[in-house]
Amino acid sequence: MSSTCSVVVADDSRDAADSLVELLGALGYPAVAAYDGLEAVEACSALEPDLAILDIQMPLLDGCAAARLIRSGAHPPGTIASLSALRHWDEPMKSEGGAFDVRLAKPARMDQLSELLAQAIGPGPGNSKSGTASVRQAKTRFDDS
Repeated sequence: MSSTCSVVVADDSRDAADSLVELLGALGYPAVAAYDGLEAVEACSALEPDLAILDIQMPLLDGCAAARLIRSGAHPPGTIASLSALRHWDEPMKSEGGAFDVRLAKPARMDQLSELLAQAIGPGPGNSKSGTASVRQAKTRFDDS
């Protein structure tokens, strides 16, 4: 794991990417935002995060192509998750020869995000093993801002 970044979040909606980065930080997971697929590939190469969360429909390089490039890099994240509002898309999972380990639907639910983070990275700094109380506290702080 990189000492400065646990998660790369890529979404061409700057508000969506920045909001998720802020939420992850509140949960104790350092994260950076990328706003297209090429930026996501570059960020993963430079920062070597534990987790990459990629929107599917992005300019310059879509999430599926970005995931494949990230996966083929020297130090790919242990987990690459798709995050999409698309109801149907045919990209196979990693176990089926695809690039994604996990699929998340937009908007991501807190319980799904918390489970993904715990599995991909482990509890955030200062978080309990289950992370439930910390998730509630961070969600409250995030919702109040």
